Amino acid sequence: MGHETVGDGCVGTRLTAVGRAAGVSGTRTAVTRRLARAAVWSALAGIGCSNGAPDASANGDAPVGTVEAAPAGERSWMPAAPRLHHTHLNTLDADAAIAWYRTVWPSGGRGELAGHPAFMTDVPVLFTEVDAPPPGGWDDRLRRAAPQSAFWHIGAFVNTTDLFEDLLSRGVDVLRLFVGPDGDARVLRSGQTPYEGTRTAAQLDSLGAAAGVSEARPGGFGYLVGPDGALVEMTGGPTTTASFSHVHLFHEQPVCAAEWYVEHLGMTLPPPREGAPSAEATDWTAADCATADRGEPGWPSLEAVGTIRSPRATIVFDGGSIGFYARQCDRARCGTDAALVPSRGQVLDHVAFEVADLDGFADHLRGAGIPTEGPYAFGETRALMVVGPDGLSIELVEGSGPEGRPRGR
Repeated sequence: MGHETVGDGCVGTRLTAVGRAAGVSGTRTAVTRRLARAAVWSALAGIGCSNGAPDASANGDAPVGTVEAAPAGERSWMPAAPRLHHTHLNTLDADAAIAWYRTVWPSGGRGELAGHPAFMTDVPVLFTEVDAPPPGGWDDRLRRAAPQSAFWHIGAFVNTTDLFEDLLSRGVDVLRLFVGPDGDARVLRSGQTPYEGTRTAAQLDSLGAAAGVSEARPGGFGYLVGPDGALVEMTGGPTTTASFSHVHLFHEQPVCAAEWYVEHLGMTLPPPREGAPSAEATDWTAADCATADRGEPGWPSLEAVGTIRSPRATIVFDGGSIGFYARQCDRARCGTDAALVPSRGQVLDHVAFEVADLDGFADHLRGAGIPTEGPYAFGETRALMVVGPDGLSIELVEGSGPEGRPRGR
C-alpha cells in the first residue's frame, strides 16, 4: 500500500497477483484466455475503488502481472455487469447491531429490506437474528476471525486521520496494527507507522534507523470490531469520498478466483494503474494457481506474523471493485493449516450483487455445474444464492436499481 489514503488492498491494477515473483510461469490456457476476454467486456464508469480513491497496489511486494485483451465477440454469454447490492450478517440482536453501525456511520439509518432489518447506507447491511453467537467473529487472543471464511470484512471509505481516536472516545472497539515482526509497536491506522506503505521484514531491516523517522501521514486503514465480532475496515484520507461500501475477500487461489468471477458473474479486471511498474504479461494456468507460493508477509498488520499480500487479485463490477487476498492461515502461520470454511451461518454470511438477467445467470451457473438455490422471493423481486469459490455464498438479486430500495428510518 504505497498510498496511505486507501485501504489494505483497494487496488486498481489489471491483475495484482504476481506469478513471476513467486517463480510461477506457464503456457496460455482457457483460464488466461477468459481473463483476457473479460478485460474488454465493458468500460465501467466506476473502475477502481468504489469511492474513486487511488489504488494501493504499489506496496513493494512485486511487479504487477497483466493480461492481454481479446475481442469481446468471442464470448458466447455476456451479461451486463453486476452491481454491489448489500451485505448480509448474522446477529444476536439486530436493533443493537444497527445502533452500533449508526454510531460508527451516522449518515446511515435503520430500515428494512426484503423483510430483513437493515442498516441503510450506500451498500445496505442486512441482518438475520440467530439464537446463538454466530461463528467467525473476531478473536482477540488469536488476532483473527475464527473460523475464517472467504468473507474477510466489510467497511467504509472515509478520512481516517482523526476517526479512530474519536471512535475510541465513544467506546468503539478499535484494533491496533502491528508495525513490525517484533510485535512491540502498534498504531491505530496505517498512516501512523514510522514508514510509508507496507514493508516486509527484510525491507524493514534494510531501512534500519530510517524506519523510525517518518512522521505520521493523514489517513490510512484501520479496523473496528463490530457486533458479534464482525470485522469492519475504515480506510481513506483527506480526499476520500465517504462511502460505506467496502468489502474484502480471502481466497485460496486469488488469481483463479478472479477468473471464476469474470467467467461466471460477469465481472471484469481493472485496467492498468497509471504510473504502475511495467511488467511482462503473466500467463496463469490452473496448475500455477495451485502451486503459486505465498509472498513474504508485510506490515502494518492485524497479526504479529504480518499479512500475506501476494498473490492477490481484483475484480471490477459496476460502480466499484473488490480485492482478494490469499488465505492467511497457510501452513504453520496460525499454528495449523486452517482451510477457509463456508460463509453461510458465519457472522459475515454472504455478499449480494444486483443483476439484470437473473434467469440468464441461473441457466449459465447451473449449466456450469455451480451449486445454486432459487430463484426465490426477495421482497418485491427475486434472488438466487450461489456457492462461489472457497464456499463463499453470493446472492444475486434481480435488479430494480438503487431507487427501488427502501429508505432508512
